[in-house]
Amino acid sequence: EKIPQPIFAWLKSLEERASLLLQRHPEERSNEKLVRASHAILQKFLRSGDPGGYELSESGQDSLSGNISKKLKGWPEEDVAEAQEIVRAARALCQVDDSLSRGLCDLLIPFAENFREAFTREGMISFDGLLARARTLVRDCPTVREALKRRHQAILIDEFQDTDPIQYEILIYLAEEIGRQAKDWRKVKLTPGKLFVVGDPKQSIYAFRRADIEAYLEVVEKIIKAQNGIECRLSANFRSHGKILDVVNGVFDRLIQPRDGLQPDYVAIEPAPRKSTDDGQSPLPFRKVAIRKVRGEDEKPDTETARRLEAESLARWLEEDVLGKAEIVDENGTKTVVQPKHVAILLRKLTDVHYYLEPLRRRGLHYVVEGERHFYAVQEIIDAVNLLRAIDNPHDKLALVGVLRSPLGGLTDAEIYELHRQRLLDYQAAERFKGNQKTTFSNVKELYELLSRLRREIRTLPVGEAIARIFDSAPVRLLAATTFHGEQAVANLEKLRQQAELMGREGLSTLKEVVTRFGSSVLEIKEEAESALAEENLDAIRILSIHKSKGLEFPVVVLAGCHTVLKQAGDREPAVLQDWSTGLAGLRAESHWSLAGLYIAEKARLREEEEQKRVLYVAMTRAREHLMISCAPAERSRAGSYLSLLEETLNEEIAARNESHLITAGDGTIELQVVRESLSPPGRARTTAQEEPLQMDWQPYARLWQQRARECESALRTPLFLTPTLLKLREAELTEALPEREKLPVSSELPLLIGELAHRFLENWDFGDDPAEFRARLEPFLDRWIEPKQQANREQLQRELEEILASFFSSGAYRELSSSRILGREVPLLIPWDGRIMEGVIDLLYEREGQLFLADYKTDRVEKKDLARHAENYRHQTTIYSEAARRSLKREVAGFKLVFLRLGQAFEVSH
Repeated sequence: EKIPQPIFAWLKSLEERASLLLQRHPEERSNEKLVRASHAILQKFLRSGDPGGYELSESGQDSLSGNISKKLKGWPEEDVAEAQEIVRAARALCQVDDSLSRGLCDLLIPFAENFREAFTREGMISFDGLLARARTLVRDCPTVREALKRRHQAILIDEFQDTDPIQYEILIYLAEEIGRQAKDWRKVKLTPGKLFVVGDPKQSIYAFRRADIEAYLEVVEKIIKAQNGIECRLSANFRSHGKILDVVNGVFDRLIQPRDGLQPDYVAIEPAPRKSTDDGQSPLPFRKVAIRKVRGEDEKPDTETARRLEAESLARWLEEDVLGKAEIVDENGTKTVVQPKHVAILLRKLTDVHYYLEPLRRRGLHYVVEGERHFYAVQEIIDAVNLLRAIDNPHDKLALVGVLRSPLGGLTDAEIYELHRQRLLDYQAAERFKGNQKTTFSNVKELYELLSRLRREIRTLPVGEAIARIFDSAPVRLLAATTFHGEQAVANLEKLRQQAELMGREGLSTLKEVVTRFGSSVLEIKEEAESALAEENLDAIRILSIHKSKGLEFPVVVLAGCHTVLKQAGDREPAVLQDWSTGLAGLRAESHWSLAGLYIAEKARLREEEEQKRVLYVAMTRAREHLMISCAPAERSRAGSYLSLLEETLNEEIAARNESHLITAGDGTIELQVVRESLSPPGRARTTAQEEPLQMDWQPYARLWQQRARECESALRTPLFLTPTLLKLREAELTEALPEREKLPVSSELPLLIGELAHRFLENWDFGDDPAEFRARLEPFLDRWIEPKQQANREQLQRELEEILASFFSSGAYRELSSSRILGREVPLLIPWDGRIMEGVIDLLYEREGQLFLADYKTDRVEKKDLARHAENYRHQTTIYSEAARRSLKREVAGFKLVFLRLGQAFEVSH
């Protein structure tokens, strides 16, 4: 077994780079020794050609001890980075054990195959499985592939840079020339003009979702362009003005450099004509790019202190200099001052978002965190889960204490202790409060009675309905709405209710099981996003991750935490690694690697390194009016932070300066703002308790609400829905009553039931059938539709229906319908009617001699001589139904006929 060619080429490249590095640094210092030892390991690995690994002797291990020094004289940054990569690879090669990997595969592959077979047999499949099977279908089934190719004449793919590589294969196969059947996507001959892809490789930032920049570049360069594909570079930016784009170009023209399979070349962007620097207006000083460098009392604070300093400074800046003060140009080209809804704070990750929230909350600045994953740690959810636990289990004293301390109970710790001292920490003991006149205790008694009542009421309710009853009976939503983030809090409670309902449907059928799961999630702070707010126009600062912001724009963007670095995932967790471009797969198990696993992991590391530059590009291009880059350099300046990436392109101008000045970035200018900040102990949000109370005239307010109450009462008295079918009750009183001597104990129900059964029977009757068959069909019909409680009346019902239907089937009205074209039976209608909604059901729509007719069955007891007068009772119905048909079908109604089944007469009512 030989080393696969892509891995061999990678190792050879490392060996050659090590040779060149040693030529530039022939000394025998620490760096040179490490590079020389690594070079020797690479050479031996290549000479052996064995992917099974290289066992390092004890002396060899000693030769790789230590780290590459960044401060060694004569070693520039580029050489240090090169040496670090080479030494890292050599050390990892010493951990390669392909025999162990093969043993693991022998154990795991049979298990995986059996599991996949069982998984599929149960009718289940993952999303990746769907993709893989779809790809296999179009690749290996010529008839399906050919049919799909003929069906789709053109294929347009947006956001091509974020597409899964397996989807690339599917799309390429579907764009193949008719009649061809290449088995490998790389050999597909595309149909000219069929495939259109839209993508910006500078915005490829979703590697964690399987987007692969190498795959994108391979498809574009080696498939599309290689087959005379035309590239149209779109450089106009319709979001940002010129000052922002000049800086973006100045930074990324240097930062994004082409690297094979990792990074495309940078294509500069320019503002659209309407987005010139100041849009023809007098210059607005706030329309710019700035870097806010925050310094504390300690010149080199630790990482946590640096975060807090930056967060405090940002909140102060927003309150004192920006909100309601700074001027920008809105989307209509009009000058306006910045409002909270104009501001977005972007973070690489939301892990440290709490550092930024506390200063905003303390200053009373409203915000919404989009995508925060601490749903079970927010106070309203903790309070709600305590309430559910207490109701479910009256002996859970911890939950009850939580309820009493929450806004629902409103007690202090001292008051709760007093309850405990008097042995009243039990809501089933509400009767013990009798005679105790303390206001606090009377409030507790009311709460205890509510909890006891809810416990009794929800015992037999489904989970979702039980929690809905609790939330409706206890004012938890109202109390949540009064908190600092009321809208979000109410939305979170609704999400908790929906989760409970879903759990109930999934088989966690008891409230206890659902509450137990909720309690575990709160204790473990299980990751879960807060409920998304629907109010797009909510006047609040948006706080979100850069990935979440992709595709969006904001007038003011604050790119926060630029001094921080992402925590790298450890290499100790076992993993299977796969590379689409080479088709290789590898393993990692603790410190052991397969050779392919090591190669893929190194590719992923380099890809992540380059992708972070593109993430920074996406962040900086979200701003429409103002871009603020915020940082607070800590004691350790670490590579990989956005600050370090910017320093690369700005010639160390940020770190070197301790005073404000202008920095040049290409044709753009960045204003460096060096500010001082100190930390104060966390405090409560500001209140207006000490301010002079306002003198208010409440009379207009009271009159307004009195008027609203009257309007509400009037609206409640007026039904929203009108329905002619409700008049069936009146019809029954007028027409269906049996002679007095025939009445049964349930005769008041029989008239409606007879009418309903007659309608239902005729709904399924084919007017082309022999009418003589109706009695034979009536028996099984009644077996199905007569309820058990009406079985005692079955004989009476059957006699009535036979009489009604016999009369109808022998009539001229039936013969007319038999010779007509039936368009619809029991057709529902729903139309606006005099400010309300009219609903009903049209028994029959039919066409005769090209004209449209409507019919409605009536089982009324009426004499023939009274037919015309009686039909007037239904004139409103004929008017409504005819108008509904006219509006919906866009046809005039030739006639509306009331079919009196007992008489066998069809009476046409003018409308």
